[in-house]
Amino acid sequence: MKKRSTRGLSFETLMSVERVGAPAVSPDGRYAVYVVSQPKLADNKIHRTLFRLDLDTDEVAELTPGPGEHSDPAWSPDGTEIAFVSTRGNDGAQLWTLRLDGGEARQITSGYGGVSSPVWSPDGTRIAFVRSVVVSPDFAAKRSKDDPSKAPTNAEIHGLAHPKSSAKITNGLLFRHWDEWRNRHRKHVHVVDLKSGRMADLTPFDCDAPPVSLGSGCDIAWSPRSDEIAYVMNPDEVVARSTNNCVFIQKLGGIKPKGEPLCISTSDACDTHPKFSPDGRHVFYLAMDVPVYEADRNRVKVYDRSSRETSVHLESFDRSPQGFEFLSDSEIVFVAQDLGRQSVYRYDSSSRTLRQLTSGVMIGSVAPVPGRPELLVTVQSTNMPAEIARMQLTEGRAPSVDTPEPVKAELAKKGWSLGTPERIVPEIEILTDSRRALAKTTLQDAVDFWAPGAGGTPIHGYLIHPAGFDPKRKYPLVFLIHGGPQSAFGDDFHYRWNAQHFASQGACVAFVNPRGSTGYGQKFTDQISGDWGGRCYDDIMNWLDALLAANRYLDPKRIAAAGASFGGFMINWICGHSDRFRALVSHDGIFNAETMAYTTEELWFDEHEHGGLPHENRKAFQKFSPHLHVSNFKTPTLVVQGGKDYRCPESEGIGMYTALQVMGVESRFLFFPDEGHWVMQPANSQVWYDEVLGWMMDRIS
Repeated sequence: MKKRSTRGLSFETLMSVERVGAPAVSPDGRYAVYVVSQPKLADNKIHRTLFRLDLDTDEVAELTPGPGEHSDPAWSPDGTEIAFVSTRGNDGAQLWTLRLDGGEARQITSGYGGVSSPVWSPDGTRIAFVRSVVVSPDFAAKRSKDDPSKAPTNAEIHGLAHPKSSAKITNGLLFRHWDEWRNRHRKHVHVVDLKSGRMADLTPFDCDAPPVSLGSGCDIAWSPRSDEIAYVMNPDEVVARSTNNCVFIQKLGGIKPKGEPLCISTSDACDTHPKFSPDGRHVFYLAMDVPVYEADRNRVKVYDRSSRETSVHLESFDRSPQGFEFLSDSEIVFVAQDLGRQSVYRYDSSSRTLRQLTSGVMIGSVAPVPGRPELLVTVQSTNMPAEIARMQLTEGRAPSVDTPEPVKAELAKKGWSLGTPERIVPEIEILTDSRRALAKTTLQDAVDFWAPGAGGTPIHGYLIHPAGFDPKRKYPLVFLIHGGPQSAFGDDFHYRWNAQHFASQGACVAFVNPRGSTGYGQKFTDQISGDWGGRCYDDIMNWLDALLAANRYLDPKRIAAAGASFGGFMINWICGHSDRFRALVSHDGIFNAETMAYTTEELWFDEHEHGGLPHENRKAFQKFSPHLHVSNFKTPTLVVQGGKDYRCPESEGIGMYTALQVMGVESRFLFFPDEGHWVMQPANSQVWYDEVLGWMMDRIS
């Protein structure tokens, strides 16, 4: 492939951007602590460290400049210190604390199993966290008298006849997940006493707590009196076929469980993110309604601890909250996907009043600032990496979940609508400066584009122009299709599929949210199920046709398309149903729907999408399986596959590539033996971008 010059965002510049995480605000509202992740190409690692932001002076200071990786900051209730996870010691990820008035960090835990997600008790005496434990009768029998903190061998875990054997044994599902074998391990909630260092397992079951899948970013919570913990766990025997994540409340006697846990969930669907109200009278949590469906809309449920009754809130709100924080005993604030971006909302459960605070801007996280009428948020766009910002807490307006009226009027008049939707943003002040790495880079705004899809349904997407864009010239087009399928492209600064870097090659870049995308109403999301190659495919092609008609500088004869996961499926489907593209890129896509159903790990997904497994409903899998259309393959295609991808296993990528070769179609296979569903390592990311961009641009330039 040719080496091409870059205008706009280069890969090296993309990797130089500091990636700012969601802030944790101190109890007095004075400081915020957050994680900064920085790729190190030379070391092929991503370094993570903690920074403190002074909300009075806006000064920033690094808290963990020493060796190791640092993450998961959590404030002590008095605001004098933080707990965090660090690998600075010699025994992997452990729990540490650091006083902010000076002194060295103190290691709290040690031994096998690691640490994640620390949560400080309100009385300041204990910290709850997650640790991996071995759940195996063979291991328990062999190690009952040994030091439990010692790392077990593979042979001990599996009860193997020879100590050096690498064999793994399983007798149930789910035995591997995303990119790792579970290896008879479970995640358990632990509590450590900070004075004595004693530690106890609160969830000594053959279950994961928090759950292995579909959990939220906050699935452990202390009661205000520090005598109970709420956590999320899926108690079903076969979690590979279940989304039954449930909320449990466990009473404590010091660090140990006191009695049996109480399950407060009221359905077999997915419940997450439990939080005690500040007065301790209620437990709020997010709840789906449809079992065995990972993309149902979240409602808010409120459990009354006195009456033990549960009320459902936001039932008629056609958006899905992505976590929440309390403003008072009854009022919460949250973000939800909304028309290709994420908006901020506030909700009062006592009056059942919902207000929308932002619109038309991508807000990634939200945290109230105690004692101040403001929020700390992360904000980003396709031409700005995530930054921490201060936003005023306003009353907002009545929420809108419909296609904007100006867009509907334009669609009715000429069949498409070009432009940016209404932006509602309260007073906002950006406090961090990750974007300084882009100071010398020319980046373009993402232009919103709406067009009628299948049946006239409004379909939304974006168009980005390259640096130096001249509407009098003709430009090739790179067309991106998202995964999921219940997901969405947004106006955000993506590191694995960065539209600005794609545009740096001199092409326009388009990305679309067809049927199945989230943030456009639950009905729109649901309509992909059982219809993968139907209306969704028509939405994509109709939207592309309208985009070309509306922008005459786009060359319809020089288009390349790429996608991953479901997007990879759609590329494979397009390969058998259209020859309009000069080049295709299929990353970890589905080739044979039937074999995929029995080799993927989360079986509930295929069961819901196809109404059962192939032995129960084979026709549904055959209806939209790319492998049945190999005879139509003509388009040059790059197939990308991760060897540790257990969601869309490597047999799917190998099958697609083999079929292309059998048909004599120009094709190339890019295989990453040490990557899963995503390409995460900086060195592999550089190769991925080089190969993907080279494959497309060599054919459409």
